[in-house]
Amino acid sequence: MSFLAYLSDRVAPLAVRALALAFVALAMSVYGVEASVVTFVCAVLALTAAFALVLDWLHRRGFYRQLSETIDALGGQSYLATELVERPRLLEAGLFFDALDRESRSMRDRIADARRREREYREYVETWVHEIKTPIAAARLIAKNNPSPAVDAIDAEVDAVEGYVEQALYYSRSTSLDRDFQIREVVLDDVVRDALRHKARALIDARVTPELEGLDACVHADPKWLSFVVGQVLVNAAKYRRADGEQGHVRIAATRRETGLDAWSTQLEIHDDGIGVPAADVGRVFDKGFTGENGRRFARSTGIGLYLVRELCRKMGVEVWLESEEGVGTSVFLAFPDMVERA
Repeated sequence: MSFLAYLSDRVAPLAVRALALAFVALAMSVYGVEASVVTFVCAVLALTAAFALVLDWLHRRGFYRQLSETIDALGGQSYLATELVERPRLLEAGLFFDALDRESRSMRDRIADARRREREYREYVETWVHEIKTPIAAARLIAKNNPSPAVDAIDAEVDAVEGYVEQALYYSRSTSLDRDFQIREVVLDDVVRDALRHKARALIDARVTPELEGLDACVHADPKWLSFVVGQVLVNAAKYRRADGEQGHVRIAATRRETGLDAWSTQLEIHDDGIGVPAADVGRVFDKGFTGENGRRFARSTGIGLYLVRELCRKMGVEVWLESEEGVGTSVFLAFPDMVERA
């Protein structure tokens, strides 16, 4: 709060004080008091009033400045400001603080309730996902014991259902880091082969052959989350395969890259020779719900897969980006920074 703003807020009281001082000076003059005495008395009164005004401004400014700095420091949790700022003794500032504190308490209660409901919903989704795996497994077993073209087609649809169920599970988990999340050292070859095993049906049906290269590198990530991320990219490679129907390929390779002074990262590239992504869509493929031209023309798309890839990678501290040329293919890159050893 600037001094000019403080004065502008007190124009009326200052005007009344000025009129009162002028009346005192006039009364003293009428009663024959010497002009020098009148001037001296008026000067003392004016200086005293100005000094009191400055002291009051400094006192108020300290509270409002502390409150403002605390709110700025808290950022998105500014509703906690009254927990960190002492209640002022000034009546006006105290009333303001009390009103702000009531609103802050109400906001904290609403946020706590929202978090509780979010946690309950997430727990319900995770329970539902685990429960639905039983009928999915039973359907797969029935299909395996009753081979026929029709049953094989149903089994393929069950496989798609399982993929969407898996998306729902990881979408639920992506909103919280306190469950089923563990960053540790993993071998890329193990994670990639696990993802290939889960997405083998989709790749075989799409006639896409994987090619692995240099995957003996170790990186730091959550193995389950990373396997899901790689699996989502592989599903896209199968969905958006070559338009000519010929045998397709997806190349998965890891290389070392220098990212700065004595800073290195392991870069995993997943490259397919499919239809590619239109240039206008490349910058938006990781947006939530974005399906793009390919998603509307060539395959059923929810616009969730690559969004989850970005979110899970962000939470693991992995950089992800996509490069593509329409009609040539698409490359998805994952960059794993080296972890600094601490003494």
